[in-house]
Amino acid sequence: MTRILRSIRFNIFLGALIAFFSAVGTILPQIGQEPERANAFMQAHPLWTKFLSFFGLFDLYHSWWFMGILALMAVDIVLCKLWNKPPDAGIVALPPELTNEEDLETHLDKKEAALKLKPFQAFFTSKMGLDDAWKTARGHLKREGYAVKEEFFLPGTAGAFVGTRHRIQRWGSYFAHIGLVVILVGALIRSLFGFVEMVPVLEGGSRRMQRLFDPRSFSERVRELFWGHPWTMKEPVDVYVDKFTIEYYPGTMNPKLFASDARVMSGDQLLGQKVIRVNHPLDVNGVRFYQASWGAGGMFRSVTLKLGKETLQLPQRTPVKIPGTPFTVEADMMLPNFTVTDGQADTASLDLKNPAVRLMFSVGPHKTSPLWLLKNYPDICFTEDAQGQLTHAPAPPFQLAAIDPILFSGIQVAYDPGFPIVVLGALMWLLGMIALFYMHRRRVWILLESAGENSCRASLGAWSSRGTREYEAEFGALAKSLRSELKSEDNFQMTENPIVEVS
Repeated sequence: MTRILRSIRFNIFLGALIAFFSAVGTILPQIGQEPERANAFMQAHPLWTKFLSFFGLFDLYHSWWFMGILALMAVDIVLCKLWNKPPDAGIVALPPELTNEEDLETHLDKKEAALKLKPFQAFFTSKMGLDDAWKTARGHLKREGYAVKEEFFLPGTAGAFVGTRHRIQRWGSYFAHIGLVVILVGALIRSLFGFVEMVPVLEGGSRRMQRLFDPRSFSERVRELFWGHPWTMKEPVDVYVDKFTIEYYPGTMNPKLFASDARVMSGDQLLGQKVIRVNHPLDVNGVRFYQASWGAGGMFRSVTLKLGKETLQLPQRTPVKIPGTPFTVEADMMLPNFTVTDGQADTASLDLKNPAVRLMFSVGPHKTSPLWLLKNYPDICFTEDAQGQLTHAPAPPFQLAAIDPILFSGIQVAYDPGFPIVVLGALMWLLGMIALFYMHRRRVWILLESAGENSCRASLGAWSSRGTREYEAEFGALAKSLRSELKSEDNFQMTENPIVEVS
């Protein structure tokens, strides 16, 4: 089992599986985020609904199997990528120092042989003594941005040290994978403890949330926990919309702004109040109330009928006598975007694109068939029979002049305790990618051997995490500048090892 979990192929398979089901969760309406769409889909596809509901696909991100895949992915990354330290050919040092002075010559031969195995080498003779050349070479490498580590130094005989630049690059891949694990942990925390709920609230009304949450801050909970106070019961939370504002682009019914003057109450306690707009939510101790949507249902304050030069205002479901006639009229229903479906009145959406109102006329106890009037098309009207079937009727001598609808505000309530963890993981992944692809790691070994009182021989070997061609010019410049500082007058020699292919 461990062998399977540590397989790169299995890691890729899990990643593809998570991506696939995330796409399914985006396409398929989720009951917590889009309850209207989800319910409409369930009613339109009853057979599919049984199958999809069985696997929890209408609440995919909170299903036990999806959380299990996330947890397995995190374990797989740890076992596959983070179990061991990263292999690093460039960090291999030169052969260790031999303590037996009689084997010093053999020891230096091994050092030089190891240098010749590096991708880049350079050799020259300095006109400085060993001690001065040692200090000068170390200082030069430090000024070039290398971290210098001494391997050994025998005064008057020989010494070797190694300089490293951008060592952190070798950990970039590991840091990025740790970031992925942190992101998965944050997603698991969100699935286990977070929630998303859509709360439609009529203007001037309120709606009780189905979810219960503790409105206290995290610090308050921790203090109560450590002081031994019992946890309080979670109280129901009501969302109020005192006023809903909508503005349209001139000459259109396309909204350019919609906002809610919202309050969040728990009994008589005010938890928060704010005018919320898109991308400007109300935050109640980590629970956020977003302005997500809006619409019009069948509610309205009044409609205005135009009868010749006179107008008549009709509150909803309130009979009003038409002056100078024995007739009484009542407006009982509004459809915001009128359409006809299977011969019956319906609405294509909750937008006020084609509003229509149903009127009923009566004389004493006798009532006429309901009549549908369209605000945007005053010459079109329909009568409705007892079964709800519509029939075209002649244009009446009155028109629907105005409607004062009661709009609802669609407020999305979201609690995501894993969000800070996901952000942290994303930053770790980004930093790991920057280190991996933009921090070019180099290592330079320098062996200095005394060749007399005022002379020493310098041998350089270098390795780069990138291709040899990319580091060739940089190493050449480094070797030449070091040769100049060490006062070398002989011919500069730099070689590059050929690439050996092993079949």
